[in-house]
Amino acid sequence: MEMRLTIIYEPAGELVQASVAELPGAISLGKTREEARANLAEAIEMVQEGNAICRALGVAAPTEI
Repeated sequence: MEMRLTIIYEPAGELVQASVAELPGAISLGKTREEARANLAEAIEMVQEGNAICRALGVAAPTEI
């Protein structure tokens, strides 16, 4: 199943921060938007794995950081 996510880019000093509105905790940094987006793929995977563990344990996944 394909999921569409909203990526938010913000300046972070000399870097670019990328985050996903629908996945609290999915945040990355990069020197460019492209690098920040590429790094975000791993963050998305980690948050989704953490949310799956929470579901398996019957614990609510975080809704904000």
